[in-house]
Amino acid sequence: MRCETCAGGEDHSPKEASLHFLPSAKLDFADDRYYHLLMSTVSRIPNSGLPVTSVSKVKLRKRGTLRGLVGLTTVSVEGHQMNQKEEFKPEGRHEITFYSSLLDRLSDYAVVAVMAHELAHAWLNEHVGPEASEQREEDADMLAEMWGFEPELQILERETEPV
Repeated sequence: MRCETCAGGEDHSPKEASLHFLPSAKLDFADDRYYHLLMSTVSRIPNSGLPVTSVSKVKLRKRGTLRGLVGLTTVSVEGHQMNQKEEFKPEGRHEITFYSSLLDRLSDYAVVAVMAHELAHAWLNEHVGPEASEQREEDADMLAEMWGFEPELQILERETEPV
């Protein structure tokens, strides 16, 4: 991957790109296919200068507890911090989980769309659960589209039923 924003435009591997975008994340992937798809997805996210430091773990599990769940971004609140406007806001740690039992049914393009969508949730610093509002889902899709994943999101839409 060619880094246009770095001085000198050095070449970076997808692994190095993940370290920039997710500097605090531990990756827990036993399946090479999904690990490589995640690295590819992360390497395509434009370098905005704002890495996602709140993600502590990105993992792959066989299945979730909710029917039809392919990926989930959760946040645990550990304390409070002051933001620039002197307001308190929760300080949380995100954990992103992908579920291979359903991802196995999707093309690589659709899997990349799922990954971009969940990374967008983390970037937007949102806690996503089954009760999440439709607007949060739309916001994550819009950010993933801005990152350049619109073709993959369209493929995902064709390959799946709305949940």
